[in-house]
Amino acid sequence: DVPVTMSTQVSNAQIATRSSSVRRSHRRSRRAMVCVSAATPGSANRTSVAAEIIGAILKFPPLWEAASKGAKEKMVKRAGELGIEWEAEVNQLRSAADWEQALKDATDPAVVENMPAYYKTSFHAYPEGNLGWDPALEVEVAAKAVHAPVFSEDGKTLEKDGDEKLRAGYHRAQAEAMDFIDPDMRKKAKKVVDVGCSSGLSTRALVGAFPDAEQFVGIDLSNYFIAVANHVLDTRSGDPNGYDRSKVRFQHGAGENLPFENDSQDLVSSCLTFHELPASAAQDVIREAYRVLKPGGCMSMMDMDPTAPAFQRIANNVFAFTAFKSTEPYLEQYAALDVQEVMRRAGFETVETRSSSPRHRTIVARKPAAAK
Repeated sequence: DVPVTMSTQVSNAQIATRSSSVRRSHRRSRRAMVCVSAATPGSANRTSVAAEIIGAILKFPPLWEAASKGAKEKMVKRAGELGIEWEAEVNQLRSAADWEQALKDATDPAVVENMPAYYKTSFHAYPEGNLGWDPALEVEVAAKAVHAPVFSEDGKTLEKDGDEKLRAGYHRAQAEAMDFIDPDMRKKAKKVVDVGCSSGLSTRALVGAFPDAEQFVGIDLSNYFIAVANHVLDTRSGDPNGYDRSKVRFQHGAGENLPFENDSQDLVSSCLTFHELPASAAQDVIREAYRVLKPGGCMSMMDMDPTAPAFQRIANNVFAFTAFKSTEPYLEQYAALDVQEVMRRAGFETVETRSSSPRHRTIVARKPAAAK
């Protein structure tokens, strides 16, 4: 659940110096881009067209490899500036378990067999996407590095607790919206589902936000992330910064096909997951959340806010946005999706939106007490 930006890694010069065959193959597209830009006023349209063209260029393997390597180096460097020893922390975790056995224990063969095509692509500068050990073992240190500048006005000042503050901001905004909809809603949340739980970072925050809940189930399509989540659960159970093992479990699964009966859960939460979904999958996740929620239950999500000035600054910079998109393949679809309207069409009512950081929003929606 970690969005990675590579805005400083791809420049005009880098693109211009790549293969002449790529330049020739896109010459006609560039001419079309100029025509469209001239005919269609507004920077958003020009940015969309340019991002599409340069995004195609970034599919050229040497350029993508250079960009992804730069993104990873940037994350590691930022972690060092925060006093985080990236390699030491990752290597310690890498040697802490029999990971191949952990992977077997975490894997549901049926989920692997039916893995959606959209998930089998690169994410966050990892060629294997979320289906590998490097992304799974590095996700916690990466989250600290990536989210360090979230609350800074200039986007450059780093805070070591930026990730923690971001998740706290989610649950603050979530509580405000839930209390507005129904002052008793949080107390009623006994069965909680975390869709896209990654290594359990978001689940851990949910446990702290809902101390009266009786059951938390983290769901993720990556069996590698579930293996790490199970390890962290086992080793931190009883830790003030960990979990209560009796309340929490992790399960390999898809948000579009949750392993729960109809009308059985009180809260479905999704933290920093929707930007990693194509629009069709995002709609399926919302419909599935509606199915499993009890009447009066609640869906809550937190992710980037496409209307926020900080997001718009990236969107209006063609090279920054395209570099960002190269690590987030469905970013444009997420930015264009009206999540609130999709929730309403799925049957949710009283859809509330709150700011949870200068760059993120929280959306909370209730399933009608008399379900449609």
